[in-house]
Amino acid sequence: MTETFGESEWTVSDARELVHELRRTAEGDREYDAIELFLALCEYLDELHGTDPARGRYGFGSFYTGPQFEQLAAAVRAVRGPNTAWDPSSNRMDQPVNAAVTLAEGRELVDWMEARPAWERQVGLCLRALYAYLDQLYGGPGLFNQLLTPLERERVAAR
Repeated sequence: MTETFGESEWTVSDARELVHELRRTAEGDREYDAIELFLALCEYLDELHGTDPARGRYGFGSFYTGPQFEQLAAAVRAVRGPNTAWDPSSNRMDQPVNAAVTLAEGRELVDWMEARPAWERQVGLCLRALYAYLDQLYGGPGLFNQLLTPLERERVAAR
C-alpha cells in the first residue's frame, strides 16, 4: 500500500481532510470544481475498494499495490469487460463525475491546477495521482474513461 498521492506532499488521509476544509476557501469556480472532483473520485474509490478491515471502515485509505492492487484491478476489468474503448452512444463519458466536471474535463483541470501555486498545486498533484491509479485499475493509460454503474461498483467491492 502507498499512502502518498504521487508527487504531492499529502497522504491520502491528510488530503481528504484538507480538501474538505478547502471547500470553504476556494475562490474561483475552477478551484472549487477541482475540489469537488477530488472528493468525487475519492468517493468512487471508496466504493471500489469496499470495506477496509485494517481501517475498520468502508473505503479508500491508500493506493493498493502488489496482490491487493492486482485483485482490485482484475475485479474492475472483469466487470468492465473486454471492450475498453469509449462508446460514443454511451453517456458515461459525458456523465459528470460531480455536478460540474466530466471525466474528460477533469483531466484538463489537473493540468491547470498543477500550474497554480500553493494548495491548488497540491490538489492538482493529488488529482493526477487519482487519475493514474484509476487508469491502472482500468488497464492502462487513458482507460479510465467511464464510471462503473452502482451495481458494477458493488460487484467490484464484493470481490
